[in-house]
Amino acid sequence: MNWFLSDFNIKAWRFMKHYELETAPSMTLIYGPPGVGKSSLLNFLNQNRKKEGSILIDSTSFSRQYAFAAQESKLPRFRQYYRAASLLLLDDLQCLAGKKQTIEEILFTYENIVQRGGKMVAVLETDMLNLNFLGDRLTSRLLSGIVIPINKPQGYEVEGFVEEYSHRLLLSMDPVIPEMIAQRTEGLTEAQKVLHRFLEYAEYHNDELSKQCFLSYWQEEVRKQSQEISPINILWATAQVMGFTLEEIISSTQKSSVNEARQLAIYAMRTLCKLSYPAIASYFKRRHSTIITAYKKMEEKLLEDQELFNRYQEIKNKFKDIAKE
Repeated sequence: MNWFLSDFNIKAWRFMKHYELETAPSMTLIYGPPGVGKSSLLNFLNQNRKKEGSILIDSTSFSRQYAFAAQESKLPRFRQYYRAASLLLLDDLQCLAGKKQTIEEILFTYENIVQRGGKMVAVLETDMLNLNFLGDRLTSRLLSGIVIPINKPQGYEVEGFVEEYSHRLLLSMDPVIPEMIAQRTEGLTEAQKVLHRFLEYAEYHNDELSKQCFLSYWQEEVRKQSQEISPINILWATAQVMGFTLEEIISSTQKSSVNEARQLAIYAMRTLCKLSYPAIASYFKRRHSTIITAYKKMEEKLLEDQELFNRYQEIKNKFKDIAKE
């Protein structure tokens, strides 16, 4: 496995590289922001421990399989498979928000695995460690072993990664480009995607990998991103259409006009981006139950208020792909 090592991830890498089932804690929790290699570490560990009975699965897939097994009366087989694992590797814990039954199932799965002498490694995508959404019992299990953060890489680390990765690809490009990519990205995954999109742009335009070519590519990228149907763009569009600032819409104020704009933003994020309620809640720092209530209220308002419905259409029309539908 090709792995870029630096201060931000060295602790997690060393732990995984020397992981032994016999001496490892019952629970290991790794957390950090997006694009820093957390899932890659799980894959690395799974490849090394497959012969010992490791199972790798993300939380969304586990939840779906659990729901299907319950519906089809196949829970005994489902539980036998996961609870017999010598090492359960569970990715994307943040996707369990609001899924109380799945959280309970994972708790009992963990306890059964430990009773058999097995271990568990879980990964959570977050900048700040907060496990309240998992409930007290599962949280206590996750914190009972080793907790390893992977920090956000610094600019020089992203730059170093791009340089190393470009050398691996045998690229001949302007030496200033890794720095330019690092200035515009936050994680390694994002930097890697930007580099590949730049290569595609340069190839399409039959251009050299020069500084000027990258600036032209980035200008085009910014233009595309402004038209992308994304949560942040929807928030900006709603703020503009409703006559408020972005800060006001995501604030805690309960002023009726701002609250209505917030409800409209929530409704648009749900319908246009197909986001889950917990995911939307993270943008407003509210409980997902509050988001559900706001969505339902706006759904009713749009049926009765033509002016408000027109505002929603105005938000939709700001996005090119939707406007063509």
